[in-house]
Amino acid sequence: AVTFDEAVGLLNQTRPDGLYNPGGAGPSGKARAYRYQMRKTKSMLGSAAIIVLEPSFNSVGGYSSQWVDEVRNLMDHEAEVGRRHGVEWQLYFEGMAPILTDLKESMYESAPYYMLGAVVSVVLALTAVSFQSLTMGIRLLVTVAFSLAWVFGIMVVLLQDIRIPGAQGDGINFIVPIMIVPVLVGLTLDYDLFLLVRIHEYRLEGFSTQDATMAAMYRTSGIITVAGLIMLAAFSALITSELFVLRTIGILVASTCILDTFLVRAWLVPALLMIGVEWNWWPGKVPPVTRRCRVNDERGRGSSSL
Repeated sequence: AVTFDEAVGLLNQTRPDGLYNPGGAGPSGKARAYRYQMRKTKSMLGSAAIIVLEPSFNSVGGYSSQWVDEVRNLMDHEAEVGRRHGVEWQLYFEGMAPILTDLKESMYESAPYYMLGAVVSVVLALTAVSFQSLTMGIRLLVTVAFSLAWVFGIMVVLLQDIRIPGAQGDGINFIVPIMIVPVLVGLTLDYDLFLLVRIHEYRLEGFSTQDATMAAMYRTSGIITVAGLIMLAAFSALITSELFVLRTIGILVASTCILDTFLVRAWLVPALLMIGVEWNWWPGKVPPVTRRCRVNDERGRGSSSL
């Protein structure tokens, strides 16, 4: 790297002696090398130049935004130095790195808030209509937040700590959350609603919330597990992709299928329902408890209301 004053001096050394530097000493090796580099980058008239930056790291990876900001700050500083020397030059930074950085800033300026508002409003509105309940939507949002926090946490560990093949330790590509969060929210709500709808049906038939939950778990566990395994098998194919963004999406979807099928639906949803019990249906009206679930013992005694 050379300063502005040093660059001017090096260029002056390589000017033709008879015209610009009469009687001057011959140019140094450094001056000749600098002039050679300038010939490769500047225009024929000398009014413009192109400088190619080749960083040692992935210029469009997770650290690209910080690098782009540093380069732009440096350009602003150099432009100010040029103005102090009477040079009104214009500096431009082009390439995929600044383009993607500007795109990311534009997307993340508003998209997360729009998605959050859409998910919360749609879940609360639809659960209020379907279950006549204002609390059921809040419980669903808790399960969504739980699933997203876990799968993205697992993904960060895989990319930054374990560094699976293809990972460079710079985290998740910025386009992945924008693309995949709506899909993950849909997967989480899908399986949870399968269970909650059946619980609501049994509660309307006169079973208590505890018994309705137990009966719905028994009736739907098989079909929900099979559906989760089908989705897992379908999206796992993305994990073998050569494109690392698709591989990341495949891991996120597969992790969500596993987590939601075997943990959230089987444990978290029933546990949350047991916190409020009959308050889960507030302010809607549900019939009084008139039926009970009973489990037969090994000798066949007992009965079931189902």
